[in-house]
Amino acid sequence: MRKILIAGASGFIGRALIERLLQHSDIEIVALSRGHRDSHHPRLHWKKCDLFSLKDITNAMVGCDEAYYLVHSMLPSASLSQGTFYDFDLIMADNLVRAGLNQGLKHIIYLGGMIPAGQELSWHLKSRLEVEQTFRDSPIKTTVLRAGLIIGPQGSSFTIIERLIQKLPIMICPAWTRTKSQPLALNDCINVLERSLIEQSLQGKIYDIAGPEVVTYQGLILKAAQKIRKSTKIYTLNIIPLVMSRWWITFITGVPKNLVYPLVLSLKHEMLPSLTHRWPFQEDLQTNLNEALTLALDKPQAASVKRFMPPEKDVRSIQRLVLPEGRNAEWVATTYFNWLPTFFSTLVKVDVVQNRCTFYLIHSSIKILILEKSDERSSSDRQLLYVVGGLLAGDMDRGRLEFREVLGRHYVMAGLHEFRPALPWYIYRWTQALVHLIVMKAFAEHLKWHVISQKRISQ
Repeated sequence: MRKILIAGASGFIGRALIERLLQHSDIEIVALSRGHRDSHHPRLHWKKCDLFSLKDITNAMVGCDEAYYLVHSMLPSASLSQGTFYDFDLIMADNLVRAGLNQGLKHIIYLGGMIPAGQELSWHLKSRLEVEQTFRDSPIKTTVLRAGLIIGPQGSSFTIIERLIQKLPIMICPAWTRTKSQPLALNDCINVLERSLIEQSLQGKIYDIAGPEVVTYQGLILKAAQKIRKSTKIYTLNIIPLVMSRWWITFITGVPKNLVYPLVLSLKHEMLPSLTHRWPFQEDLQTNLNEALTLALDKPQAASVKRFMPPEKDVRSIQRLVLPEGRNAEWVATTYFNWLPTFFSTLVKVDVVQNRCTFYLIHSSIKILILEKSDERSSSDRQLLYVVGGLLAGDMDRGRLEFREVLGRHYVMAGLHEFRPALPWYIYRWTQALVHLIVMKAFAEHLKWHVISQKRISQ
């Protein structure tokens, strides 16, 4: 029996895709979720999986030939998240590729974002492009589906629009609300996702997928308002900046700013499909806007867009570091531990013996952090060290520090995952956590100095 993996299975697109595949195929599905879920179907297997954990994804992928990647990470993934959503996205995508190469994955179907040509992209769209690049640069065949706004119940973008209509009879809108797009009905999106799995002639290519109608965001708001019988008036004020727009939307809708801010910054771009990436089966994309809105609004919306909070206080901190030419992640890790004592001067010392790295505060008897390298799971392009002790480390099983190469070896991601501090949480946030950020930013500048030095020598 054919077996596929779905990353992002608990989202509104993932749930609709699972329902379609269970009804119309005999495919066995491995669905990944951050929390435990029960399955009530013999061909559906929910697996709790942290997408930041290469080990978790590798274990979940056993026996899968193909994978859907429907993940867009803009909400925090830990009690304390340090870093940008686009760096979080990049690590998860890189994990899928590494796990896929380990398990013999043959095909990835990635649902990304529409990419306007010849424009300076927002980080929201740059992130989609980086994830796309990560998949396409790998030996695994990748089918890329680029979409704009997807209209469906409990979709984050559509939920924002509906809440604005419900709460505001009069809207003073900025200029970006006149931007054109071609919203896609959820059902049509599922048509494309399903066919991408079935039709081999489609695979390994890039497609823009969009609904049949062009509409501005103002037009979409007015059409949705008519459907729910709300009298909404819109006035345009061109001087409203994007920064104020995103704050205002967050305040009115109650949707977390981590989700609203990246979305709003992308709305300045026209989301129209390119003729060079046209989906060849246009019959899959025939749901008109009125029908799409009816289908979305007839189903109950989520009561709220909840921020994910893990059961225990943990930390995720990810920084992107430039990788000097000719170097690798192993060199970066070694350089980091050699550089730390010079940064802290005589206050903190680092002792590296074989695969164990110990941080001392002033004297060797005061061990503040102990890291142990996993030789089995480390390689030249990824170094993995587990937190195994020290006065600043709390009780944890999976706390780890990693250095991994990404994006064609142009960068190294330094990631601290599932770390639990020994200090009381409030004290930790305003002391140790801030120190970690300062140290990583200083180390990033140190690596940039290496790059500048290389360029001077080459000249």
